[in-house]
Amino acid sequence: MLIMIKAMIFDFNGTMIFDGGIQKDSWRAFLKQQFNRNMTEVEFAQHIAGRNNRHTFEYYLQRRLSDSELADISEQKEQMYRAECLRRVNEFQLVAGLPEFLDKCLKKQIQVNIATASEASNVDFFFEQLQLDRWFDRQKVALNDGNLAGKPAPDIFLHAMKNVGVNSEHSAIFEDSVSGIQAANNAQAGKVILVEDAKLASIKIPGDLRIDQMINDYQNLAVEM
Repeated sequence: MLIMIKAMIFDFNGTMIFDGGIQKDSWRAFLKQQFNRNMTEVEFAQHIAGRNNRHTFEYYLQRRLSDSELADISEQKEQMYRAECLRRVNEFQLVAGLPEFLDKCLKKQIQVNIATASEASNVDFFFEQLQLDRWFDRQKVALNDGNLAGKPAPDIFLHAMKNVGVNSEHSAIFEDSVSGIQAANNAQAGKVILVEDAKLASIKIPGDLRIDQMINDYQNLAVEM
């Protein structure tokens, strides 16, 4: 059955920018510095990639965090991440073909939005540094504000869809993590697209999850799905 896609919903990190190396390095350094913990690849895949900060920090600390404590620790970590982005400008840029793809979406009157586990300070940073307001309305972005259940729950994607007035059946979700693909499946998105950085090892997606397409960039991706 042909599905008319009316909205493109993007996770940000690892999907719109290939910052996997930056993410891993900043998380590894922060966890060692603050908690004296050595992050493993399995932990990164299961408890960091695609997850919100509450899940990650409570996993490592093995206790609940108050909202104020979480906000303080999160901001310390995100400051380290943002500094690393600015030091590694060759990695901190939109994925090849994405600006042109977004231009085509707007020309075809297809809605675009972002659904990200990032904090508000990071979203503001991304908008400023990458001029995202060329395509996206900052006020409609669904982000980690503490009010939405984290992935693999579908809440953040459903909120992003609602903000642009499109239902899940007519939305395509772009994701790069296992928890994100699970969330896209749970949201019952019309299309689920896995975005992989060719420079990194492929992630292992459970066989029971639906992926409609896999891409390494947006250069040959058609707007009409």
